[in-house]
Amino acid sequence: MFSADGKLQVRQQLSAEASTAPLVRQLGAVLVDADEVARRHLRQLLDDEPGVRVAAECATGEAALEAITGERPSLVFLDVMLPDMNGLALARELAPQVPAGLVFVTDRAHWALQAFEVQALDYVLKPVDRGRLRTAVARARSLFPQDRRDAAASERLLALLDRRDAERQRRARLLIRRADAAYFIRTDTIDWVEAAGKLVNVHAGKQVHAQREALARIERHLDPEQFIRISRSAIVNVDRIRQIQPWFNGEYLVILDGGSQVPTSRHYRVNLRRLFGRDDAP
Repeated sequence: MFSADGKLQVRQQLSAEASTAPLVRQLGAVLVDADEVARRHLRQLLDDEPGVRVAAECATGEAALEAITGERPSLVFLDVMLPDMNGLALARELAPQVPAGLVFVTDRAHWALQAFEVQALDYVLKPVDRGRLRTAVARARSLFPQDRRDAAASERLLALLDRRDAERQRRARLLIRRADAAYFIRTDTIDWVEAAGKLVNVHAGKQVHAQREALARIERHLDPEQFIRISRSAIVNVDRIRQIQPWFNGEYLVILDGGSQVPTSRHYRVNLRRLFGRDDAP
């Protein structure tokens, strides 16, 4: 994985080898605000900004996570208060995936300090003034070096590095939804995950987080190098495996550090073989 300094060195090297003919960089932007009128006003202002393209609009944090993972925008404008989560918590999750940065656009002035603590690029108060917004966009654009004729190839390489790092960051946390709130937990605290009827139970130490999700969808958010599926209804953290014992009918019993005993199924035995790097079961 490239560090921030490593990426800077790559960018500097590619820029040094580029020709001197400038190109205009286009900044892709995602708007995150539950207020449709506020989003429309912000979009109208951004449409007048040269080189800015609004790639998506989102009314919730969950929708923003999906849109930003897919769109990979340079810039995100978001409100502090969202219907399903706090915008500051969302910012912590999104920051590694947004090259230019996050701009909070809100009517709540007292959250500014907390916003900059999560590395916000700017904090703009509603109603948004055109000149104030232009300043925020200019600040975002200044984070990029002068574009060159072959900058597209350079940026594709850097985007690839960023996506790889962003994917690791995305998999480092799992969104937990409750009736009254939504929050993130670190995936390295998860012991195992089980399907239980229409729910999925996420076991993390003494906590059990019941989610109305499909197990397959939870699995897509977990690092396949850290988590393996050992049955139709169970995924375990390989770092938590203490012992694997023979079980009935050619199956095995996986015993975790916390004492949980999770049976495997024959269909998923290949995952255990891959874990141990051999073809003859555990």
